[in-house]
Amino acid sequence: MSEPEPRLTLLLFPILRRLLLLAAFLAIPLIAGELVARKLIGDAVAHAIQARIGVAPKIGFGSTPVLLQIVRGRLSAVSVSAAGAHIDGLPPLALRATLRDVHLRSLTGLQGAIGSLSVEASLPAAGVRDLLATPACLDSLPQGTLAGLTRTPRVDLFPGRIDLLPPHGRAVEVRLRPYASGTILRFAIIGLEQDGKAVDAAQLALAREDARCSRTLGDLPFGVSLVSATAGAGAVELAFAGTDASFSALG
Repeated sequence: MSEPEPRLTLLLFPILRRLLLLAAFLAIPLIAGELVARKLIGDAVAHAIQARIGVAPKIGFGSTPVLLQIVRGRLSAVSVSAAGAHIDGLPPLALRATLRDVHLRSLTGLQGAIGSLSVEASLPAAGVRDLLATPACLDSLPQGTLAGLTRTPRVDLFPGRIDLLPPHGRAVEVRLRPYASGTILRFAIIGLEQDGKAVDAAQLALAREDARCSRTLGDLPFGVSLVSATAGAGAVELAFAGTDASFSALG
């Protein structure tokens, strides 16, 4: 009585094999279409971003099929990364960004709108030095401090602070903290030492009041705004955010 079951199984094997082959055959156009869509839209997004940051970024669309997202008329999230990015005259940055709710107004023209975007950028010590070693900043420091630093200071970065130092040694130390103030990246003096000794409170207060170490950011890409600036080990981390930005493959 148990013989029909093996026979039925043997009969089902060819049918299952044909179904699998058919599914694989039907999947080929979908896979090809997905690859083409990722390449086409990825190139368009990369071109639009490159026009604003000066370098070609890497683009990612996550695990959700792009074809499915196109059917819905929007991309849920687009990841962007780039090295050596140029933003509003800042020194070269390492950049990471996420574009959310990207609506495609025209697929053929590859134009649309970005619901929101967040950007994280790392500015290394060399870039921080370029921002601080300017006449506006150095000339606003106490004269004795400037003489010790010279016009070619060096920069050490630590969590929570930036040390502005002479080219050699630590005869003079100016400690600063970066922070965001509207559209301005500012560097506030939080400590001042000469010959290994901290200056008195009155001198420190005067130095803080006179310091003019800042950079105005008035032409940021995609209408983002500076949200925060923090010093880390080896880099200053900048955070930007924006909403309702336009997107075009034409730049």
